[in-house]
Amino acid sequence: MPSLRKRKLPSGRTLWDIRYWEKGKQRVYTIGETDRRTANKIYNEFCSRQAEGRFDGTAIVTDEPKQTVGGPTISDLAAHARTYAEANKSPKTLEREQLVFDRIVHTLGDIPLAELTPSKIEEYKAARLREVAATTINIEIRVLNTSVNQAFAMGWLKGEKVSAFKQIRTPESEPLAWLDEHQIEVLLSTSDIDFRRFMQFLLNTGCRRNEALGVTWNDVDLQKRQIVIRGQIGKMGKRRAIPINDDLLGVLHDWHGLTDGRLFPNYEPNQVSMKFRRWRQQIGLSKGISIHSLRATFACHLIKNGVDIYTVSRLLGHSSVKVTEKHYLALDPDHVMSAVNRLSFTAGNVSETNLGTG
Repeated sequence: MPSLRKRKLPSGRTLWDIRYWEKGKQRVYTIGETDRRTANKIYNEFCSRQAEGRFDGTAIVTDEPKQTVGGPTISDLAAHARTYAEANKSPKTLEREQLVFDRIVHTLGDIPLAELTPSKIEEYKAARLREVAATTINIEIRVLNTSVNQAFAMGWLKGEKVSAFKQIRTPESEPLAWLDEHQIEVLLSTSDIDFRRFMQFLLNTGCRRNEALGVTWNDVDLQKRQIVIRGQIGKMGKRRAIPINDDLLGVLHDWHGLTDGRLFPNYEPNQVSMKFRRWRQQIGLSKGISIHSLRATFACHLIKNGVDIYTVSRLLGHSSVKVTEKHYLALDPDHVMSAVNRLSFTAGNVSETNLGTG
C-alpha cells in the first residue's frame, strides 16, 4: 500500500511525497510543496490509478494546483525532463534522471529554479558528500545541467541562460584494468558453460554487461555475422552493430538452437557481477579486475594489434573518440616501448669544432 509522507525542511518549508513499491523496489513519487488537503487528493488519485494499473509515472493534476512561489520549481523541471526523456531517451536513463531529481528535492527542497544558485549547489554538494562519493554527485550535477540546457533550448525556460553548475574536482582515475592472453586463458577455464559463454561474448564484442544481458537471438544474424545492440539496451539509447569474429561465430554456432529469447536468460546484472568476483578470487586475479575489464580487454587488444582508435570507438559505442582515448589507451609497457623505439635520432659525424665548442 502506498504511503503519504510529509517532510519538514530546516527552512520551515513542507514537502510531500508518496512512497510505494514496484517490482520489488521502493520508489518515490514527489508531490512537492502544497497543503495537506491537496496532498491527500493527489495521494488518493495515485492509489486509485495504481490499483487500476493506470499509473504511468506522469504528474497527477487535481483541480487545485500545487502552490508554488517564484516561478517553476525543481519538480517542474523534473516533469519537463521526464517529458523530454520519454521521447528521446531510454527508460533506464529516464528512471535514473528522475531519481536524481528526487534526491535534489529531498536535499534542498522543491525550491524555485530562481533560487537554484551556485551557492545553493555548493550547499547540495556539501550535504551529499556526507552520503556518497564525489563521482556520484558529479553525475547528479551533469543531469541537472543537461536538463536546464534542454529546458532553455526548447523554450520552456526563458531569459538569460544560466552558467553550468560546477562539478567536484576529482583525482584522475586509474587506467582501466585489462587482461593479457594468459589471464584470459585462466579466466575461461571455468567448467560452467553458460558463464564461459557470457565471458567469451563480452571479450569478443566489447559489450557492456547490461547490453549483453539484453541481447536476444533476434538481434543475432549469423549469416551477416552481426549483432545489433538495440537502443532499448544501449547506453543513452544508441543503436549499434557489432561484427561477429571467427571465435565468437564458433561459440554461437555451437550454442544456437539451444534457447530462444535472451542469450543469457539466467543472469541478472548484480548476480553475474557477483559470480565474476567469486570466480576472480578463486583463480587469483587481482581485485582491480572486474567484469567491465572484459570490455577494456576487447578495446586494448584491438589497439595493441594496430586497429585505429576511431574504429575501436565505434565498436564500443562511445559518443566521442575522446572517451576512448581517455579510458582505453592503457596499453602494456612492451607495446609502448615498441612505439617509442621507432624513433632514431643520431648525432652523426659532427666534430666538436663544427659545433663551436673549441
